[in-house]
Amino acid sequence: MKIHILTSCFYPELHPRAFRAFELARAFARQGDDVLVSVLTQVNGVDYKKMQEEYGFRVDVLGIYQREIGETGQTGLSFNSTNPVLQLMHRLFRLGVEYFLAGNLFHHARKIADHITISEDTDLFIALSTPFMDVLAGALYRRKNGLNNTIFIADSGDPFSGSQQTKRAIYMRWLEKWVYRFYDFLTIPTEGAIPAYNKVIEREKIRIIPQGFDFGATPIQEYKKNAVPTFAYAGVFYKDIRNPEFLLHYLAEQRTDFRFYIYLRHQDAETETILNRYRPILSERLIVKYGIERKQLISELSTYDFLVNVGNNNSTQLPSKLIDYGISRRPVFHCTANHFDKKMWEEFIQGDFHHAQEIDIAPYAIETIVKQLKALR
Repeated sequence: MKIHILTSCFYPELHPRAFRAFELARAFARQGDDVLVSVLTQVNGVDYKKMQEEYGFRVDVLGIYQREIGETGQTGLSFNSTNPVLQLMHRLFRLGVEYFLAGNLFHHARKIADHITISEDTDLFIALSTPFMDVLAGALYRRKNGLNNTIFIADSGDPFSGSQQTKRAIYMRWLEKWVYRFYDFLTIPTEGAIPAYNKVIEREKIRIIPQGFDFGATPIQEYKKNAVPTFAYAGVFYKDIRNPEFLLHYLAEQRTDFRFYIYLRHQDAETETILNRYRPILSERLIVKYGIERKQLISELSTYDFLVNVGNNNSTQLPSKLIDYGISRRPVFHCTANHFDKKMWEEFIQGDFHHAQEIDIAPYAIETIVKQLKALR
């Protein structure tokens, strides 16, 4: 097959969509498919030619964004002022731009559509969202060029107009409905996300195809019980839907010894504000790590007594880190801001994991995911 993937970020960026695009490209190429990856972001210092030779797929760097990867894993520039007034002003400005214009959605979608070239003999075109500009760019391209023999797939990790994390103007739902007219399928990671796409796409176009990984390429360590209870959380802080501050508050009240590792992709002002409330209290019991490459992350996770999954306060988004948790083979304590079982927590601290969250990683094998995508042709 001839396959074209459009993605905003790619290896070595530390982002779930970068992981998905990279795993898909490698897996398709291993099966002998002709794979072209159009990447919005050029990460300075990355040898894309060497990458192509090593993995067997082609890379077309559009250069919409230019980024550096720093020591904390942050790509590009971010707003990191600790001044509360400046933080508030910046947040209000961003909320306004996001609400009415979805940031630079329209400008960059047009720019992408003008830069990419989708061959007429392409079997599958896969646009990875987020950001939604990738999917919008694909729709603009097909509207202009037809390509009726190509199957267009919008691959969405998070809902756009139906997002509970970012509120958008009501007309964004009309835009999303118009965009999906140009796609043959919408692939989403979980059944629970379906309601977020009500009234924007026909149900028969939706397919459940989750994140996929090559388990054989992810080594883990042999577990040995730690001297003191040692546990970890890996992921992103979202103030409204996935905020682990309730757990930090509980731990700050405890007098027992433990080690709590938090893994974050990068530093940002909002998350640092939360962490800085508890660093003086928890002291050496709290260790925060930034920008750890995925394989190393899973390897480190496999050494802890258990892992913490702070679930979303909604049913439409499933953290991709759960797959990494499953690969690490460590017990998982599940909680949300609305439900934290203190009795169960004490069981975990004492090494009793019979209430651990079960994670079946078999459906996430990359070979299974590729097979499901090819079946859409």
